[in-house]
Amino acid sequence: MTRVVIILSILLGACATAPPGPELAACLARMEAHAANLRPAFAALGHRPDVYLRLDEELADGRGFRKGESTLGDASPGGTIRLRPSRLCADEVLARAVVAHEMAHVSLQHRGVPGSGVTALWEKPAQQEIEADELAYAVLMRAGGDARAAFLVSCWLGKCERPGKPGPRWRGG
Repeated sequence: MTRVVIILSILLGACATAPPGPELAACLARMEAHAANLRPAFAALGHRPDVYLRLDEELADGRGFRKGESTLGDASPGGTIRLRPSRLCADEVLARAVVAHEMAHVSLQHRGVPGSGVTALWEKPAQQEIEADELAYAVLMRAGGDARAAFLVSCWLGKCERPGKPGPRWRGG
């Protein structure tokens, strides 16, 4: 009996995930701070995204394939947002823009390809990306803080509007 318990504990210990190191824990705390800072602006525009952030370097899709390096994050309809730490932990402006964009997907209840349960990079409806960028821009402008994140999102929309000048308008605000 003791031998079985020892073998099981070894096997289960090998399968356990190690807690994130201090650098990743600090990065996740910064990402959560971005989300907390953006929530009031989402609420002011009539949205209440209930999100759970996690760092995931692989960002594997529903089929187990790693998403391309240009994919910095993704969001599930249930509110889980996965962020690629290698690109976002070192760039607070980009991180804030990506968190706002992914929170917008959750707020807008985007689901990718209807009925598929998974979304490949080329399957994601372009209109959903535009809608998420428009809402993210409006939220970032309303939230204040470093305006470079809003400028970055306006560039994703193809407008590259400097803060203080007219930019993309979100229909809700």
